[in-house]
Amino acid sequence: MMKIRNRNKWSSVWVLVCLVNHAIGEIDLEINQANIGTIPIAVVADGIAESPGYVEKLVNIIKQDLGYSEKIQVVSNAKQAEFVVKIARDGQKALPANAEQTFCMQVAYPMRQADQSVAKRFCLTGQPATQLRLIAHQFADKAHWHTTGKSNIFTHKIGYVKEIGDKDRQKRYQIIVSDFDRHGEQVLLESENPVMSLVFSPDGKKLAYVSFEEDVSRIFIQDLVSGKREVISEFSGVNAAPTWSPDGKKMAMALSFSGITKIYILDLQSKKLAKLTSGRSIDTEPFWSRDGSQLVFSSNRSGAPQVHVYDFKTKQVKQLTRHGQYNVSPQITSDGRYLVYLSRIDKKLQIVSLDLKTQTMRYLGNGKYDDTPRISPSNDLILYTTANGVRSMLAIVSVDGVIKVPMPAASVSLKHPSWSPVGRW
Repeated sequence: MMKIRNRNKWSSVWVLVCLVNHAIGEIDLEINQANIGTIPIAVVADGIAESPGYVEKLVNIIKQDLGYSEKIQVVSNAKQAEFVVKIARDGQKALPANAEQTFCMQVAYPMRQADQSVAKRFCLTGQPATQLRLIAHQFADKAHWHTTGKSNIFTHKIGYVKEIGDKDRQKRYQIIVSDFDRHGEQVLLESENPVMSLVFSPDGKKLAYVSFEEDVSRIFIQDLVSGKREVISEFSGVNAAPTWSPDGKKMAMALSFSGITKIYILDLQSKKLAKLTSGRSIDTEPFWSRDGSQLVFSSNRSGAPQVHVYDFKTKQVKQLTRHGQYNVSPQITSDGRYLVYLSRIDKKLQIVSLDLKTQTMRYLGNGKYDDTPRISPSNDLILYTTANGVRSMLAIVSVDGVIKVPMPAASVSLKHPSWSPVGRW
């Protein structure tokens, strides 16, 4: 049973849109700085130190953000940096925390000739008490763009399920939306029944997920601003693994009302349902390619679960993985270069990336019951779930395996992560 919270009454479903200020400790980046990053960057406070140290806090957050990039090496000595990111507060007068303040960032090039070292200036205004991390993430993204020519994930949101409680009858499940580093959590929905398979719409305004209300699976779409939601699939049997088409007009899903689980495509406007795969195999976990021309999915049509791809032009299915006896949960990078999936090794699931051009494989993750790998919008990071003692936690790993960022959470399990494709919320 689920409940919708309303200020004046209680009803059968609890949809809650509110800010939750859980204290989350600083996340520990496991990075070998000697082996990563080709661009040395220093981030420093510029100007007079102010109380309560907002500029220093911005500097620390920006350093941590840039540490996620494979292209950047954060250095402490500005004299060794090719780029120096300078952070300052605009104005000298002290202001209360709830007052809007302006902070500025300059990206300087000290190693270049004088005529090439003109600093780039970028300013943002907000309330430090509530918007400091948002300002820092935007500064980090801007600095990354100036120094590498590419945006990163710093301004993107993530979604995940928080499982609270130890006993099945007492467990609660929350759908959480937060910054990419889990700060600024918002509870989108709370339920006494499991929820899973979160996936953002291409415009980042909606979230699809599977909920087991009344002990049956249904696929919902929920508006992230209004909280309004609708059921889009409630057939008998399995309703699972929703994934949006790149234009947001259709949704692929796994349904079993015909007697065996197959991939179907639902037109979200006309509500017309079309069966995509056929045969006696179990087909599930679809994921659309960026250009919409293909759909990767898991299937046992070759005798054991392997990753396959459906081509919409030829209407043919091709097997992509052949090593091992259990390869599932596929995702493909937006450039079509890398396939990321789970492979069972020594009775445990581990994340694998496969270069589809060279057929080179790389084993990633912790190898401790990894689950739900999700490729970042920047294509170079993977958000996933892994074991944390008797619970599970979120973690991030770079596609080359060099950067590993555990995101432990006390007394709860975190599951079913998803990236928002839209940055700069």
